[in-house]
Amino acid sequence: MIKSPILFLAASLFAAAYSPAGAADKLILAVSQKGQWDTSMPALGVEKGFFKEEGIEVELFYTNGTAETQQAVLSGSVDIGVAVGFLGLLPAYAKGAPVRVIASEWTGANDFFWYVKADSPIKDMRDATHKTIGFSTNGSSSNLVLLELLKQTGVKAQPVPTGGTAATMTQVLSGQIDIGWSQAPLGLQDVAAGKLRIVARGSDVKSVAEQTTRVTISTAERLATKREVMKRFMRAYQRTLDWAYSGPAAADSFAAAIKVSPALMRATVEQHYPKSAMRLDEVRGLEQTMRQAVELKRLAAPLKQDQIAELIRIIHGK
Repeated sequence: MIKSPILFLAASLFAAAYSPAGAADKLILAVSQKGQWDTSMPALGVEKGFFKEEGIEVELFYTNGTAETQQAVLSGSVDIGVAVGFLGLLPAYAKGAPVRVIASEWTGANDFFWYVKADSPIKDMRDATHKTIGFSTNGSSSNLVLLELLKQTGVKAQPVPTGGTAATMTQVLSGQIDIGWSQAPLGLQDVAAGKLRIVARGSDVKSVAEQTTRVTISTAERLATKREVMKRFMRAYQRTLDWAYSGPAAADSFAAAIKVSPALMRATVEQHYPKSAMRLDEVRGLEQTMRQAVELKRLAAPLKQDQIAELIRIIHGK
């Protein structure tokens, strides 16, 4: 078990040792933001035995977002980091960090929404000028989408890193922040109950609709020494995705785990998490990502083609 202080919650799901040749190959994962549909795929794959069938034992830990997941990977504490904001990854690579993108994790922003308390005077983003508005951590996908939302609307709100969805909810309800962020389905029950109101959705942000905002990462050293294991890992990951979208069983299982109704979870998958946004084999919108990174002073200049080729090392499970 890892003792790193940046890893917050150990998953209770572990694959049993198995391999055609004997003991299973082990991979340790840091996964950003527990409770989201897309980041649940590794745990669902363990539950269904897909990784076990590929001779892999998977150990999962959850973090509060991009910065913590990236740090866990670069420190060598874990083999793979899942759901890392691509924007936040670029400065580390540009400064010489041996980080590598091994898969796309999420494209677009359909999963995000911003909300206020039901009695808030803020009705929509037009009322958000000079108000505090949350995102998870610097460099995260929620950070990027929020900045693009403010740019699109022309609203001069004050972005504030508020951590995970639960911590953000506490800050909104206690009045520490005006507008909170969340990822479906977390918070949607409170919206349905009239306790919260949505004032903006990630799907409103047209500029990121076709842009890969989160990726799965490893390091150059891990890629060199564990490439074949990672290839089997990605094969099991794809099998998990295919199963998760083959019927309601995965959504129902996930609903039970996070204590929301199956109906809400099924609607969440249908409305917020299209399977097309979870393609593993293509990082999209690179030119736009480079432009944003320069505009936001994450990079001094766009990465060159040879740098992009070194950074993005997609592993195909076939």
